[in-house]
Amino acid sequence: MPPAKVSRVSSDGGVKKTTPVKSKPKAPIPSRARKSEASRSQYCEKEETRRSYDYGMYASAMDRLDCTPGKKSTSTASKKTKGEQVDEKRLRRYRSKPPASFLVKLERAQNQRMIVLGRNRKGRAGVPSEDIDIVGSTGNIYTVTVSHLPACTCPDSLKGNECKHKVYALNTVLKAPLHLQYQLALLTSELEEIFAHAPPIPTDLCRNAKGNRKPTNGECPICYMELDEGHNELVWCKAQCGHNIHKSCFDQWAKCQAGKGVRCVYCRTPWEVDISDVNAIKRTGEYTEDGYVNVATHFGISTAREYSSYYQPWVRSRFGKWR
Repeated sequence: MPPAKVSRVSSDGGVKKTTPVKSKPKAPIPSRARKSEASRSQYCEKEETRRSYDYGMYASAMDRLDCTPGKKSTSTASKKTKGEQVDEKRLRRYRSKPPASFLVKLERAQNQRMIVLGRNRKGRAGVPSEDIDIVGSTGNIYTVTVSHLPACTCPDSLKGNECKHKVYALNTVLKAPLHLQYQLALLTSELEEIFAHAPPIPTDLCRNAKGNRKPTNGECPICYMELDEGHNELVWCKAQCGHNIHKSCFDQWAKCQAGKGVRCVYCRTPWEVDISDVNAIKRTGEYTEDGYVNVATHFGISTAREYSSYYQPWVRSRFGKWR
């Protein structure tokens, strides 16, 4: 529709001037405005809920995390080889502080039950590495490889995410320095530092002090938690090394090896009940649809995933309000 015009007529009847009339801007349709406002309000409410949840998880994890600054790392390290200066580059970007995603996984690693089946230290061409077999929170057996690019065989890690099993291996099993636990890639010097200060592999300890009980301090070689006679009943190797173990941990370890001669977790001296190595444990498990060996029944672990540490609006939308 053409714009309206206003004409001014002179005294002799002629048109003196014609000017267009400016049209007023159209007012927004009320229904659309209300719909837009409601949509923005709903989005802001969801975003506020998500941020408050993430902040709560972040704060909870930070309370558990020792934020004492460690030795500062760089993205590269120099290594002298036959008089030449070689700079080793980090395969992933260096993280100057722990991201919120790491703190969420750390919270799960410290609160969900996981069991270490075995550790295998290896290395080639002067690059140390270690494979750690871990029973996850639902009973599946995963292998965490701590090397230049720490990785895990679990579905979460295979999707490219930093999984809780890798965090558990670095934080609880190897006791790595804080500033290295949340790195996606490690330098050779950092790997050497981690393994030099990591707890010894039980099967690598020397058989000494036959029949003498060790002091009841340190950590259990199965769950890597503190030995405390006041809260946990302990058993110890009377035949050879004298090391202490949580009785509940050892009973579960022995239960999954029914039919085999039970041996000490440290020195492998025959015990009173049946036990064997990791391969025998895997043979007693059942395969899941994803191809993982599951030993939940042997360790008394529930196969149902625990969702209390997950983003609750997502859990409710996926599984319903009963979660």
